[in-house]
Amino acid sequence: MVESSSFSTNLAEQNHELTFNIQTSMDTNILSGVNSEISTPPTSATTCNPITTITNLNDNVNESPMKKAKLSNSTENKQRLLEDRLGSILSCCICLDLSNLPMYQCPNGHLMCGNCFSHLLADGKLKDELTTCPNCRCEINKSNCCRNLAVEKAISELPILCEYCLNTLLRYEIKIHQSQLCTDRPTACDYNLIGCTWNGAYHNLESHLGVCQYPSKAGIELLDTLKEKKQIAEDEKKCLETVVDLLSLNQIGVSDLVLKPFRTDDFVAKLYFETSRFTCLSLQWCVRARINDNTPHPQLTMNRTLSYQLVLKSKITQTIDLKFFILRGPHGDLQAFKPIIYSFEFSPNHTETEYLKLPISSAECNKLLSSTSISLRLLMVQVERNKE
Repeated sequence: MVESSSFSTNLAEQNHELTFNIQTSMDTNILSGVNSEISTPPTSATTCNPITTITNLNDNVNESPMKKAKLSNSTENKQRLLEDRLGSILSCCICLDLSNLPMYQCPNGHLMCGNCFSHLLADGKLKDELTTCPNCRCEINKSNCCRNLAVEKAISELPILCEYCLNTLLRYEIKIHQSQLCTDRPTACDYNLIGCTWNGAYHNLESHLGVCQYPSKAGIELLDTLKEKKQIAEDEKKCLETVVDLLSLNQIGVSDLVLKPFRTDDFVAKLYFETSRFTCLSLQWCVRARINDNTPHPQLTMNRTLSYQLVLKSKITQTIDLKFFILRGPHGDLQAFKPIIYSFEFSPNHTETEYLKLPISSAECNKLLSSTSISLRLLMVQVERNKE
């Protein structure tokens, strides 16, 4: 009986040990399979220690902050590199800048911003040469070049730094941000109309208003400033009243002019513009125009001006007192500008006015020169001496 009992005990212990070994082997195989799926490709047959497998799993879950920062920086660098590459591809081939202006392309696809395109066409007209693309040297003009709307859209989606707060925004958002939303945008004091000259960031405006002395100043201290503001307002009012008074007179004429380019027969040909003869106030007239007051080599200058001259072609026997001014033409793409009213007495010996500058910017002047013709509107009013 004793031997039988001892044999049964040994058999049970062997069965328990065998069961423990089988269970341990199964656990090892499961952990090895999990580790192989996470850390190695499915095709590689590797054997792993269960303790090492669990350590690797913990390392993958709990990465160090430095490693995460490196990964994040790498992603940002790749994104910035992509933006830089797109910027270099979509930039103007002349000024090498990403412009918010319309983008034009030559017949072969090279991009030019609106200002550079107009300047290039103006240079060609001033030099009396065919205008060519600076990249491929193909001929370009307003008929064979068109706007690239896809490029304009892509540029509007690229980031740009705000020049005030240095935050990064999309280009189509930057205009509203800098004019209305940026807390660092330059702002004048609310009391600038009565003489306060403070200018600063918008977020400092409230603190300035708390210490601004102009609201508490007496009227006698503000009198000089108010006189200056009143004088400016009266000048603008007088100009408007003058135009209204001129339009109410009987002898008034309105002519839509088209200035066409001509060249002199000199050794060095000079470019000027002239209209055909037109009838106004029962007389024959024409208008001439020139670039930069006829200075030599205007194609080598960046700043350009346009001056015009009113010429009487009819013969007269008495003096004519005339007021005239030029406005934007109805069919031109010129931006509206503030007119300047001029006066001149035409007589049998004085039939030409001096050259008068048109109040437009250099960019607008280039835009006019790049056109095949210049469209303007001329208003002339004959003033009677007793009604002046």
